[in-house]
Amino acid sequence: MTLQSLPLEVSATHIVWAFKMAGNSADIQRRLSQSAFSAADCECALRGQDLPENLGHRTARLCLVSGVRRNVDFARSAAVADLCRTPGQEIFARARNARLIMSDEVPSSELVEGKSMYPYCIWYPDVASEDTYRKLVGAFPDLRYQVGRACAVAGYVDLYFELDLLPDPSIAEEAREAGRASEGSRQIFEHIMAAPVRYSVMNDYELAINQDNPRPGAFLNADTAVRETLTVRKKYVDSFCSREYFNITEDWNIAETTVERTPAKLTDDETALLVLPLPTDLPSMRKDLLILVAAYEGNLDRYARLRRPGRSVEYELHCLVPGVYRSTAMALWLERNPDIMRIVAAAWDEDEVVALRRAIHARHIMNNDTHRLLDANPPVPDDELPYWVWYPTIPAAGTLCKLAAERPAMRPQCVRACIAGNYRAAYTEIMDMHDTNKYEDMYGELPLAVDPYIIMEAQSSPDHGFFVADLERRRQDQGLKQCQFQQRDPWRRCKPWLEGDISSTDMLAFLRDSGTCVVHEGQDWGMWESLGAELGRVRLYLSSPAEVRARVKKEWGYLS
Repeated sequence: MTLQSLPLEVSATHIVWAFKMAGNSADIQRRLSQSAFSAADCECALRGQDLPENLGHRTARLCLVSGVRRNVDFARSAAVADLCRTPGQEIFARARNARLIMSDEVPSSELVEGKSMYPYCIWYPDVASEDTYRKLVGAFPDLRYQVGRACAVAGYVDLYFELDLLPDPSIAEEAREAGRASEGSRQIFEHIMAAPVRYSVMNDYELAINQDNPRPGAFLNADTAVRETLTVRKKYVDSFCSREYFNITEDWNIAETTVERTPAKLTDDETALLVLPLPTDLPSMRKDLLILVAAYEGNLDRYARLRRPGRSVEYELHCLVPGVYRSTAMALWLERNPDIMRIVAAAWDEDEVVALRRAIHARHIMNNDTHRLLDANPPVPDDELPYWVWYPTIPAAGTLCKLAAERPAMRPQCVRACIAGNYRAAYTEIMDMHDTNKYEDMYGELPLAVDPYIIMEAQSSPDHGFFVADLERRRQDQGLKQCQFQQRDPWRRCKPWLEGDISSTDMLAFLRDSGTCVVHEGQDWGMWESLGAELGRVRLYLSSPAEVRARVKKEWGYLS
């Protein structure tokens, strides 16, 4: 049917409607094209007063999602409706539909045109009535797992059983937390835990519901954004960035004011997980410290299970670098999973991914495998060549000589490794090398220059008499002045066998479930490229009897 074939009065109405829609669409497109930051925009959006003028700015968009989810009148407004109809703006339709559901209003099929408009979280900041959720499932059966999760939060045990869902760990973890105050939630939790097999259906990291092919054998792994964690808020700023692991409300917890998370202290049962095999099901916890300790110790089994998919906890890079040096399994696993390396590095500095690559190369070298490095095509660039190639394992003398011959840029560290291993012959061979290598010409036809790091290593050697005297002779032959340490890479001054895995006498009163037990804020030290991670304090706490811990806590209070 064409516009001309309609009756006159209907045609006129449609013309007016068409002009209005065109005007609204133009206004939306204008707002979307503007990306300057405006605090006024953010405040209006968060308060549910108006669409941001600069809707192309990421922070303004997050504020609008939050404002729609929290203000039902705003969610019902014509302005929001126009935005939700705009292609590519489905995130706002999901926020609008979530708000309507939580206000006991089942959206019409016109408002939910496809699964891209299905909201993930429909239980925060408010919970709908049991009857509303029941009607919602009747209208949109594909939302039944979201409804099941809401039942776990609200304790709607009758509706949960009606849904006949597969036992899902995310719903179980939600029910466990809500079960502290709700008998219905506790019953849901016990029902799921009694199932012989659980299935991974809900994914809080990817906001995905896998009903078609759920993974069996799933367990509780503290990978759920339980409702209590959603109360944390962070004030909007121009370059807003959240450190939260989950975004199930799609607003990254943005707000007008910051609401800090209460720092988590490990309970005795949670602390025991650091020294015991992991149980099938983890308790409700943040698990940051478990991830960091597993990374630092190079424990691949624990790390692969505990790590957060697509996320990196704070200081994970700092702990993973030394872990790779210690563990062949970790090195090989990361080498096969470069995306994980990029994710971990990007949380600190995306350029630091080369620190992990250097660690992987170092671990292979310490295993006396040079093929991965020397036979690489294209060749491994010089900035990925590792420095610490003799800790925690000293490679064979032949390995060091081969590396020094093929990659002259590695001769300084190969010489240090020879001194540490007391390889006199290999040391002399490398120091006498003359080479014009196609990868590195900085040494030209000259033998290796004596640098202060090599001298320092020689002074620490049990055979220091030979090495120091020989280096002094070479320095004089080369006509070099007294060597000075360089400002660049101060961590090269470290002595691996003294500083590679340091102990501590700093007794903590308790362990926080965060990286503060492993890396002091602002720390910039240590042999691991100044990343500054150490487990000395954590290990002392774990080794100390309970009565010692209690006495320290009483006498000294908070030492963390």
